Amino acid sequence: MSAVFEFAEFPTLETERLILRQITAEDTEAVLRIFGDPEVVRYMREAEQPLTRYEDAQEIVDWTKEIFAKKTGIRWAITLKGSQQLLGTCGFHAWNAQNRHADVGYELSSQHWRQGIMFEAMRCVTDFCFVKMDMHRIGADVTAGNEASAHLLRKLGFKHEGTWREREYMFGRYIDLWLFGLLRHEWENT
Repeated sequence: MSAVFEFAEFPTLETERLILRQITAEDTEAVLRIFGDPEVVRYMREAEQPLTRYEDAQEIVDWTKEIFAKKTGIRWAITLKGSQQLLGTCGFHAWNAQNRHADVGYELSSQHWRQGIMFEAMRCVTDFCFVKMDMHRIGADVTAGNEASAHLLRKLGFKHEGTWREREYMFGRYIDLWLFGLLRHEWENT
């Protein structure tokens, strides 16, 4: 049995305070600001250095369109209701239909940290993954030391499953990754 990734149009999600919508070219400046913040990218393996070029932010926006078109993931813009301003992004990628699993990722403008925004957004995305996508498992890799991300995942019900020692080369050295996972039956029982 495999789940199906079939959407006639990009799915928009809504929470109490947020609208999760498709990322557009108009969001490129906001993406550049967020990924240009050294605090935001501090633990990101994909962006060892803060972005400084518009073209690099444009590549991120293009990637979000590409993963949806290829049916390998969905990345949403996080906005407050009543505003189109992108505060961050979140979603899933590396969708495996046969095994019904994917990995999640997220980042948020540092001026919006500690307001429960990412928890609210990721709770909605996790629900979407299990209910709409019929996933069995969701995974997340966290750069060792990123306690805020690990805390968010634990709050969502993810379990720390282990550490990949010296898994990736970053900042001129090999780094460990913490592996987190959440199974559908665990989500249903929370």
